[in-house]
Formats: sequence, structure tokens, C-alpha cells
Amino acid sequence: MTRAQLPALGYLYVALALPALLFGTGHPGATSALFTGAAFSYFWFLASLRALVIRFDPDGFFASVVVMGGASFIALQGVALLEANARLAAPSSAGAAAVIIGSSLAAWRARKIPRWFGQAGVAGGIAVLGVGIVEGAADWTFAGDTVFASSLGFMVWVVVTATYLLRR
Repeated sequence: MTRAQLPALGYLYVALALPALLFGTGHPGATSALFTGAAFSYFWFLASLRALVIRFDPDGFFASVVVMGGASFIALQGVALLEANARLAAPSSAGAAAVIIGSSLAAWRARKIPRWFGQAGVAGGIAVLGVGIVEGAADWTFAGDTVFASSLGFMVWVVVTATYLLRR
């Protein structure tokens, strides 16, 4: 796999993380195995995204936000998933929102994406954060014990972003 193909691992992250969320506490071994593969794929996707963001923003501010948000997201999502705890999914949504908003602002300011697409990314990041806050405050999940709506929103963004990066 070449560096240009690394964004495809975003698809693998979603393909493995989604069933992990769906299995939840019913199959803890399968959930752990699937999420481990998802996390590994996600790290490589995040590295490819960071490499692009650093080109858009050479001083590294947005790249730092993307990496810190991405690392905290996956760690907190893993704990929230394995503990079936929506209150831990809430802070993971802050990490996801940082990745979405940071990368959207970097690409928008560098004029690498249309204005409307950048605005949609920022709005999507705010929506993921807002849903995560509600999940934590209400101890709420979209379905079952571990299907977090904020995580699903982030997965949609990962698929859209991976598609965009692969088409470049």
C-alpha cells in the first residue's frame, strides 16, 4: 500500500468499528478484536490526514489539533465502547469534533475545498460535539448500550474525507 492509498484505511476503520459498536457488550471478545483492528486502521488514516493538513497549514496549528483530537477520540471511544458508557462517549466527541473542524478549517483556509464544503465540515463538527454533549448529559445511546450517535456522525465524516482524499 502506498502513502496515496492510506486514506482507504478510513473505510476499514468504519467497517470494523461499526460492527464493534453494534456487538457492544453482547460479544466482548469480538468487540475488542474488531475495535483493535479499527483503531490500527484509524491511526494510519489519521497519519495520512495529518500529512495533508500540514501541507495546507505549514505552521502546524491545525495539524496539531487534528492529531491531538484524533488520538484522544480513539482512546476515549475504545474505553466508552468496552465499558458501555455514554458518559465517556461525550468527551470522545470533543476529539472527533476537533479532527473534523481542524481539518475542515485548514483545507478551507488553504482554498483546497469549496467554501460550502468547509462550512459543512465545521457545522458537522459542531453537530458531532453537540450530540456528544447530549449523550453524556442524558447517559443516552442511539441504540443498544454502545451505538453512540456522535461516533456514527464521525464515521460518516471519515468516509466522506477518505473518499475525497483518494480522489485527489
